[in-house]
Amino acid sequence: MGLIGAIFLCSIANAGVVADAVAGARVALVGQDTERAESLLLQARMSVPNETEILDAALVAELLYLEGLLWRVRGFRRERDVDRFRNALSVFPKLKWAREIVPSKDDRAYFEALRDEILQRDPVPTGVPQARGMLVAFVDGVEHGHMHAVRSGPHVAQVRCPDGAVSGRWTEFSSQLKWLDLCEESVDLGQNPPKTEPDAFALMSTNANAGPEPLVWVEPQRQRRQFKLAPISKRNLWIGASALGAVAIGTYAGAMSARSTYDDLQGPLRNSKALEAQRATTNTLVGASAMSGALSIGLALVATFTGEF
Repeated sequence: MGLIGAIFLCSIANAGVVADAVAGARVALVGQDTERAESLLLQARMSVPNETEILDAALVAELLYLEGLLWRVRGFRRERDVDRFRNALSVFPKLKWAREIVPSKDDRAYFEALRDEILQRDPVPTGVPQARGMLVAFVDGVEHGHMHAVRSGPHVAQVRCPDGAVSGRWTEFSSQLKWLDLCEESVDLGQNPPKTEPDAFALMSTNANAGPEPLVWVEPQRQRRQFKLAPISKRNLWIGASALGAVAIGTYAGAMSARSTYDDLQGPLRNSKALEAQRATTNTLVGASAMSGALSIGLALVATFTGEF
């Protein structure tokens, strides 16, 4: 069965077709029939939006996993297929290596190492709105609420709408998913889901195919940018000290020259206004000289004792 046949099967998808197609693909891979397996996996992937039942994590992970394993059976070892293994384990960390398809112990050991690696994946928020009326949101078959998150990678997001209809799509949550738009009918946000008492039997029973509990999403804090000056080398400190020392000497010489002008009582500065202006110039030069000299001494001390600033 080729690509056209797989697309035709997708067009008549109904409840359970994803599970049936994935199961059929696994059987085909055991028999090394990679063409049929590829067609069935394509059918399963394209049927996800039309699925009328909530898909559990084990099934979603199996689909992702077999898409990668298909090429191992064909004799290819591609990094993109290893990424599919990672994605499958992110959805369902309890997924087992299919030894009946690829019995290689090395491949199985590598797969087991990926199980710990995926725990380092960054969480991404699923973006389920706080106000969602009677809509129930699921990610890989696990119910999600407001401020929940999952490990990065592809996931199946589904909703059970107030009228009971199920709709979904593939997503990596890289952009805000419009959960309410997954329902054909508009969702009445004024309604609230009925409060139910916890079922003791449900709490004790465990679903072996269920995925991990949702992660709690915490909005990242905005960090203020901190500016840090690069250290100044000892050589540059001495250059700076020398330059400031030269400025101090030059301004002091200028101040002394200005002082001699207004000290000369027989000189041109005989009126009080001109004399005051000359004194202000002299005082400015003396101040600049003193400041330059202090900075020069400071830089010299830093260069002598620390070597950097």
